[in-house]
Amino acid sequence: MFRPPIFAAILIAATSIQGLEAADKTHATFSYDIFAGGDNIGDMQVQIIKKPQGGYQILESTTIQKSSNWDEINLKSTANELYSLENRLISADKKTFDHTKAYWSKIDSSGADLWMSFSEIKNFAEKEESELLGFSIAVLGNFIPQAGEVLGLSQLLFADTKAVPTSIRLPKNSHHTTLANLPKYWSIHRQTLPAEIRLLDIETTSITQMKTEYLGLKVKTLGGNEVSTNHYTLTSENRAPLNIWLAVDENDVPYIFELQIDNEKGPFIIKRKP
Repeated sequence: MFRPPIFAAILIAATSIQGLEAADKTHATFSYDIFAGGDNIGDMQVQIIKKPQGGYQILESTTIQKSSNWDEINLKSTANELYSLENRLISADKKTFDHTKAYWSKIDSSGADLWMSFSEIKNFAEKEESELLGFSIAVLGNFIPQAGEVLGLSQLLFADTKAVPTSIRLPKNSHHTTLANLPKYWSIHRQTLPAEIRLLDIETTSITQMKTEYLGLKVKTLGGNEVSTNHYTLTSENRAPLNIWLAVDENDVPYIFELQIDNEKGPFIIKRKP
């Protein structure tokens, strides 16, 4: 299931990241290097945005470049999750592009449920007729959308579930958190995770139940400085373990310091950089 040639976490609202920063307050920014099989294949930036009315937003932008005899990927993507003051998911939005295709996954709140949808546009020539691409292209601005068969984080970490055009409704209490919001979930639960956790995957409109194991405190280094992290493994049947190191910065903002999956092609790693 965990098939990690690339990590592309993709969540974005219908306005540009620059516009969001202008209207709201950037609370924290974290930058990451992405490695696959020992090669540096890209980078990612995660921003935590405080909303004036309360709550917060998680924004991500990812660039992936990988070339080999059998695989070539040049991916740029963006992402967004919006949470209430009570730390409840309000909406989420994922977009990525594949040469002539665009993919969009979206979540909206409706009473006690979450409405989730996934759509695909097969040709950019359709953009004038499509409400999807109409604002997707405007949001990405100078991004150049090119990729192989990559849809995003979920297709890489939860890759035995193929995302297809669909629309479903799920109860809000059917999941604990998303992977992007896991540090916040961990923080508000006194820096602990339950023995079993249900992760909501927006891209595949599905929920994955995983067992968690705490492996203790681990000291990592960042720019020559030591960082205390909490090491967990998340596992599910017939899937490679997901190792994740959670930390808290100097302003008490929780974040993912490192994420790692091992498979037959070697380790896939996302690691914070200075």
